[in-house]
Amino acid sequence: MSTRLRRICFFSLLSSASVALCLLCPVRLAGQIQEAGVTSSSTTWTLAATGDTIITRQIRHLDQDTAFMALVNKIRAADAATTNLEGHLFRMREFKGYPQAERGGSYLVGPPEAGADLKWMGFDLITTANNHSTDFGVEGMLETMGLLDSLNLTYAGTGMTAGEAAQARYFETTNGRFALIGMATSFTPMSQAGDPRPEFRGRPGLNALRIDYKRQLTPAQMETLRSFVHEVGVGTKSRHAAVLKRAGGPKTGTIRFGGVDFVSGLENRELYTINAVDEDRILRSIRNASRQADNVVAFSHSHDVGWNGHDAPAPEHLRKFVKRCLDAGADAFIISGPHVLRGVEIYEGKPIFYSLGNFFFQNESVDPMPNDMFESFGLEVNFQASDYYDARGTPDPKTGIPTTYLAANPAVFESVMPVCTFTGDKVIEIKFYPIDLGYGSSRSQIGTPRLAEPELGRTIIEQLAKFSEIYGTTIKYENGIGIWRADK
Repeated sequence: MSTRLRRICFFSLLSSASVALCLLCPVRLAGQIQEAGVTSSSTTWTLAATGDTIITRQIRHLDQDTAFMALVNKIRAADAATTNLEGHLFRMREFKGYPQAERGGSYLVGPPEAGADLKWMGFDLITTANNHSTDFGVEGMLETMGLLDSLNLTYAGTGMTAGEAAQARYFETTNGRFALIGMATSFTPMSQAGDPRPEFRGRPGLNALRIDYKRQLTPAQMETLRSFVHEVGVGTKSRHAAVLKRAGGPKTGTIRFGGVDFVSGLENRELYTINAVDEDRILRSIRNASRQADNVVAFSHSHDVGWNGHDAPAPEHLRKFVKRCLDAGADAFIISGPHVLRGVEIYEGKPIFYSLGNFFFQNESVDPMPNDMFESFGLEVNFQASDYYDARGTPDPKTGIPTTYLAANPAVFESVMPVCTFTGDKVIEIKFYPIDLGYGSSRSQIGTPRLAEPELGRTIIEQLAKFSEIYGTTIKYENGIGIWRADK
């Protein structure tokens, strides 16, 4: 018998023995498989969630601040805690990159010590996908990712390719393995990660969830627009418009004007569609994570949840997508981005937070900043950061409180931190801790979270309860916090 034939016979016998063992010991093997998992349908676990963290300074010195530490202690007590890091963390004089011509509104950067302080507070899961992910280019993104790696913090939402940016990142606990998937519907075009091809490298960036937008007009309105485009000869490409004009103009179909596609329909309305490629990539990541981890958290940075106002549901396209993510295996879906609080929905026993507003909002103390910011307000090179914030915020002469931009809105400085208790994959209780970020405080103090005093805390919880009614969610104010409990 040849050596090759003897090997075949050996492995055939080994395989047969393995099958026989499985048939003889089905109960034992099934038991081994179940014992391998940490959680089950009866396991209780907790998740603390916060919105956007724009942090520009160290905060560990607040360890004697009772209202601040009240939040920190709840974060530390949870099995896992998450936030969206909006901006970069690095030391400017050591940074080798540059501020980009395209930015997410402003250039957000804080010191690396702030990252260590987030870990000190008890945060475990950090999302890095948002419209500020590449304010300082890919270099700034990679510098921040490197810092989080050095701190052994689990982060998700950015990577060297689109596939890597969409990957779940894992956090190990004694109460189960957590997976985090980060994404953004609000981002600068240059920050979108790209997948490689055999002939091209991938592009570093964030896990983008593109929203395809069209404007629907009535037939009469479409005809008016079509005539205007034909007569004036304007469009996204002047050459294309000129060709249309010589040909007598487009008679039917989509009109591209001002960077927007216009289509005909029964009524004047906006049409939003989730990009199918992005959705497939994200759902595949969630399905994989649900098989690789015990508890799965999905987190999106989405300004569009604020478009409909607090008294209307989140946009339908986003609500449908979120529920597809939960159906795919996510246990909770968290949204940040519009910098204001929005409602809560419970879907099939899983919580959806349509916007948790801000956690840290130290947006008034980024210093220094690139010249582009000064130029946007007509300020010359000899002006300083304080001059820029005065120009942007237009402080009231008597109170000093800004009258324009985000710092003028009290709602930007009021939010909540939910702490969710799950049994298995179903949430059974959510405690909402009201947060006061110090509206009206000086720039040196504003934007740091503290547990709200009872009067303001009640107002915040009652607002959240009102925002959540449209989703059929009942939140009650009890003993200084909001409470939601599953029906028995």
